[in-house]
Amino acid sequence: MYKITYFANRDCCNRRSPTSFVLCLALTSLAKPATAEDVLTPMPAPEARPYPYEILGLQPGDSLEDVLAVYAERTDTAPTSESEVLRVQSPDGNVFEFTYQKFIRIGDVGINGRLAKADQDQVTAMLSSDVMEQRPMAIHRSVRQPSDQLPEPLELKAQIEETYGPPSRVEINGREMTLTYAWGEDGFIADLDALPPLVHEETFASGSVRRSEYELCGNAQHYRNNIEYRFAYPRDEDIKTGCIATFTVRYRGEPGSTVIGFSLEDYELGRQHMAELDRQIVESLTGEEVEASDMDL
Repeated sequence: MYKITYFANRDCCNRRSPTSFVLCLALTSLAKPATAEDVLTPMPAPEARPYPYEILGLQPGDSLEDVLAVYAERTDTAPTSESEVLRVQSPDGNVFEFTYQKFIRIGDVGINGRLAKADQDQVTAMLSSDVMEQRPMAIHRSVRQPSDQLPEPLELKAQIEETYGPPSRVEINGREMTLTYAWGEDGFIADLDALPPLVHEETFASGSVRRSEYELCGNAQHYRNNIEYRFAYPRDEDIKTGCIATFTVRYRGEPGSTVIGFSLEDYELGRQHMAELDRQIVESLTGEEVEASDMDL
């Protein structure tokens, strides 16, 4: 089992608050590696995605340059982002360390703006590491505007269905509406509610077996439900097994304002990224002799 250490390195230097700027310097100083970072080798570009869904013309797997071009078209303000230094140490003392930019975002009104329910149009691309050339694995958009400036829920539903057809699931509850488009290994899932439950079996050392039912592309406990990378070796959890991607539209009406959210998450890209990044880290930690340092002793 490998020991893992995370260091936070928040890229907040482009934020307005002087306090945030000082905090950014402190965190960056703390997380700065003592030696040169390890180099990740890019894998081939992913295949064209099998689903039609887009957010502002972007899909997971697009290049970082495409994301930045869309951002530049929408705002003159520099994007915000968050990075962390990931450091993995083997039982023998070998170390692998690199910086991983987690996301890049425009339109962030900050915690104070969110608490005040300020108008916003925020777009976030959740990025892969250099193994996948920082291509996004998920894209999210959150819009809050006065209610009279945004469509009513059934108007939005009609627009989405005109573009992509009927969703896999429609949920309407009071002021909230959720449209879910799910894409599995056999293609688009026309009706999630019509699928029989799947069964996960877990065998314990005692020989007993625990069975639990779960839904394809649902939030099960035996696998990971997001694409964010966290190192583990060996792994006992995959990312949403059997699910390729989901596109979710959420509508919430509040007094005086409306919030609409769009999320496009590609779990297949998340699995490819995780497998290749795991492979390169483990191979680096176990595959070569270490050259002696020249520290002044």
